Amino acid sequence: MGTGGRRKSGPESMSIPALNADGFLPVGVFDCTQAEVRERFGIFHGSDQRPRLFGRLEELCLAMQRSRLFEALVVDGSFVTAKVAPNDIDLVAVLLPGRDFERDLAISEYALVSRAMLRRRFGFDVMIAEPDSHLYKTYIEFFSRVRDNPDARKGMLRLSL
Repeated sequence: MGTGGRRKSGPESMSIPALNADGFLPVGVFDCTQAEVRERFGIFHGSDQRPRLFGRLEELCLAMQRSRLFEALVVDGSFVTAKVAPNDIDLVAVLLPGRDFERDLAISEYALVSRAMLRRRFGFDVMIAEPDSHLYKTYIEFFSRVRDNPDARKGMLRLSL
């Protein structure tokens, strides 16, 4: 993948590393499962915002799996931080390599590659890119930035679909 910091999970350890002192994941893109995301970030913690966001994320994952257009989702946003009531989940949807998008897409497929339709249906900002493309690397670099601290970087999670 070429983003550094990415690691595969072993059977004995959770693949999501501990948050740092600032409440962020360490720099890198970490492979994990939906169950691990639910356990770490999708349960009630002072507000029902986390379970609600996770429910929409789960729905999006299922739709993307069924479409067979995507290989993964890279998960970012305040959802994967220590914030008690996160506002959002930002995502990079990674397309399966070799898909022919010149052909006509069924409306159900188009709804999953249209940023506007994804935003309306799920409430998430979803960027779409091919794996290891320049665009993918640009999105990963952009989302690794910490909004209020331009010198700081943070990590993200990668869900295989």
